[in-house]
Amino acid sequence: MLLSHAVGGNENFQISLMDTKTAKVTPVAANAKAQYAVNHWADDSSAFYFSGNDDSPNDFHLYKHTFATGKTTKVLGKEGSWSVEDATPDGSRLIVEKSNSASDANVFELDVKSGALVEITIKDEGKTAANSVVGYMPGNQQVMITSDYRDGNERIYIKDLKTQSVSSPLPSLNKFELDGVGFNHEKTMLAVATNEDGYGVPHVYTVDAFRSVDLPKIDRGIVGLGTFRGNSLVWSMNNAKTPGGAYVSTLGAGGTTTQLTFVESQGVDLSKFPLPELVKYKSFDGLEIPAFVFLPPGYDAAKPRPIPFICLYHGGPEGQHRPNFSAAQQYLLSRGFGIILPNVRGSTGYGRAFQMMDDYKGRWASVKDGVAAAKFLVDKGYATPGKITTYGGSYGGFMSVACLVEDTLNAEATKGKPYFGAGVDIVGIVNLQTFLEKTSGYRRKLREVEYGPLSDPDFLASVSSIKKLDKIKVPMFIAHGFNDPRVPIEEAMQLAVALKDRAAAEKNPALTPQLLVFPDEGHGFAKLENRLLFNKQSAAFLEQTIGK
Repeated sequence: MLLSHAVGGNENFQISLMDTKTAKVTPVAANAKAQYAVNHWADDSSAFYFSGNDDSPNDFHLYKHTFATGKTTKVLGKEGSWSVEDATPDGSRLIVEKSNSASDANVFELDVKSGALVEITIKDEGKTAANSVVGYMPGNQQVMITSDYRDGNERIYIKDLKTQSVSSPLPSLNKFELDGVGFNHEKTMLAVATNEDGYGVPHVYTVDAFRSVDLPKIDRGIVGLGTFRGNSLVWSMNNAKTPGGAYVSTLGAGGTTTQLTFVESQGVDLSKFPLPELVKYKSFDGLEIPAFVFLPPGYDAAKPRPIPFICLYHGGPEGQHRPNFSAAQQYLLSRGFGIILPNVRGSTGYGRAFQMMDDYKGRWASVKDGVAAAKFLVDKGYATPGKITTYGGSYGGFMSVACLVEDTLNAEATKGKPYFGAGVDIVGIVNLQTFLEKTSGYRRKLREVEYGPLSDPDFLASVSSIKKLDKIKVPMFIAHGFNDPRVPIEEAMQLAVALKDRAAAEKNPALTPQLLVFPDEGHGFAKLENRLLFNKQSAAFLEQTIGK
């Protein structure tokens, strides 16, 4: 069994091999200054492939570890972030992927002996596309790949390695984004999960003729695909009332479904948890923004009344709010807060064009989308100005602070009232230049495509909230992990110190931020005691500000 482990939340994952009979643990990839990731387990279980940046901090090279000999060999050492996606049974050929950004990924076949790389990316000449590998087709002369090259929507294709011809085997799925695609172990069946307005919907097909296979009835939510061997598929289902139960289904005539995991509810009646409503609102430029709205228990949506509301922004920025289970969100709902989860421009799940709308110079437009969510709440009678908070982690933290700035700018321009009365920033970015300078090197290469390059400091300053501190006029709660390798702790500290100094200069103690730093956490809070403390303190902050 392979173990992947990182110390203190620093994300420098190491790989060890554990003998399940003796429990002996043997390091396979061990360099505290490097990060490793398991990529692919060989079909015959003789070896596994992994990536690591030990030879070059900004690049991930590819390795093969053979169990019988205990020997590790490098199979590819080129610049870029590479991963092994599939291998022929004899290991002579590999399908490898090079990730350049969230919207640009290339696929190659690697001849292991010669080191020759042949690109098989599906894209238009001179353009980029996000490609992802499903794997070799039976016979290893064709490869199934997903690509968004045609119109920005990720679709399933088969590429012939000899003729380079491309076919589309499942056109019926072309109108949806994809959540996941994978073969069973024998490559006789294909499982696909589609993203349909945030909901995850499963499909299974035979590989020989791509005939649909009947599935058991599944509640609406987000279905995740797991281990698939023969006609036995492990899957999970998650929605606002169901925290990720796992099941195994035997597919085909007379198939059965067995529940594998069960919820430890600790006496909480999950059936009473509110489900969200999918809504869409217009942003400043007329763009339609999808969002999920949660209302607290007992709230009558037919008779809207103002309540304190949370605008919760997702991380990424190439992420997506889904209608899934969140104990933290249900905790806040139980205390009388409403929650809106906007999928601002730049979110995934709605096609390539929507995802790239916030890249570089489009950054602040996504911030305006975040403020427009608060306007929607007020227009609908769900909330009143000043009784709404921003809230988010990572890039969502950037949004949380930036939306406070834009809210003030908008109110000054329109001579109206600001929508927000507080802000919660969790492991967020406030200064894009210092973030890019201090984040891990391999992440900097990917993030400069999104946020803008360090060679353009004037632009980075123009979208950095720390440069517009005078526009933050409401109380803030700031939380961060001391060992965060993605968004360094300096982001939280420079914001907290600047707000503290301003509060003192203006003799306005309400602007003094609440700061919570966990010395044993990284990018987010993983330990139960820390999560409990954070949620208790952040909820108290919201009740003291917008909840009064």
